[in-house]
Amino acid sequence: MIKNIIILFVFFILFSNPSLSKWLDGNLVTLQGLDKITARIKTLKFKVGEKNNFGILEIFVKRCVFSKPTETPESMAFITIFDNSEKNTQKKQKNIVFNGWMFASSPALNTLEHPVYDVVLISCKKSKTFLNKSSSLSLKE
Repeated sequence: MIKNIIILFVFFILFSNPSLSKWLDGNLVTLQGLDKITARIKTLKFKVGEKNNFGILEIFVKRCVFSKPTETPESMAFITIFDNSEKNTQKKQKNIVFNGWMFASSPALNTLEHPVYDVVLISCKKSKTFLNKSSSLSLKE
């Protein structure tokens, strides 16, 4: 009876340990934005938890996770995107055009559908050092 309790306790400890999780939390997200009017592509690097702008869009990355190096490479980010067009600014309202998870390996699975902009997740990373503290970041590798 005691052996069974000990075995159960060991399994509980092993499977409740967050270090055994498949996902690692990141703090730097790389997105690719396309302006459909000018056909220009821009690579955007954002800190998790900060609001940033791309054209009239305000992008807020709430969380990003990536797989361990021993697993199949994958990055995911929970992103909220607001449309701050002149029409919405005059009405003093925030128009959410995207709210959900984006996947780097499957960009068509859950994408931003906007008449002017496309935004796609490229990667999520854990960065220990940022070179500058502005909203667009440089990664020191």
